[in-house]
Amino acid sequence: MRIRNFRYSDLPSLVMVQSSSVVVDQTREVDEAAFTRWLLDPELDAPANAFVMTDDDDEMLVWGQAGTLEGIEGEIIGYTVLQYQHDQEGYHFVCRGSVHPAQRRRNAGRALLMGALNRARISATEFEFEAEREQFPIFFEALLPVADDATSRLAAKCGMKMKNRPVIEGLQLYQKELYE
Repeated sequence: MRIRNFRYSDLPSLVMVQSSSVVVDQTREVDEAAFTRWLLDPELDAPANAFVMTDDDDEMLVWGQAGTLEGIEGEIIGYTVLQYQHDQEGYHFVCRGSVHPAQRRRNAGRALLMGALNRARISATEFEFEAEREQFPIFFEALLPVADDATSRLAAKCGMKMKNRPVIEGLQLYQKELYE
């Protein structure tokens, strides 16, 4: 498996992963057009803030995970998107995505979440001092499926705690402060 940045050509695969996950995760289904609009919103900057997990054949990539051999690339099995928000509580990097139900329990979700966390840390350096001066915390947050029994373990492995704040039906918000 390998994580790479989103490409616009990935959109049909992400729609398929999302649609497959809705039933298992018991979340509200978002129609394909709305999902596409969200992902292609220029403010989201998906090429920089969205990541996909592919099921590349590791044996074919004996030289490392940094790229792909020409013409050989696995299918997308999951994705995550990192969105930046700022409100009266602080700065928020909200991670949202999914792993295809048939590919779960292989650490793809954890790898995607850690990749998003690393991206949030890098992005936060742009305003870390401003946030500190304003005494505003910088949070990393993830929307994880309530129906998946592995959710709480995944959040705990990433040092995140459940927050009781309204979010999308079927998803639970988990949060950690980036610089405690």
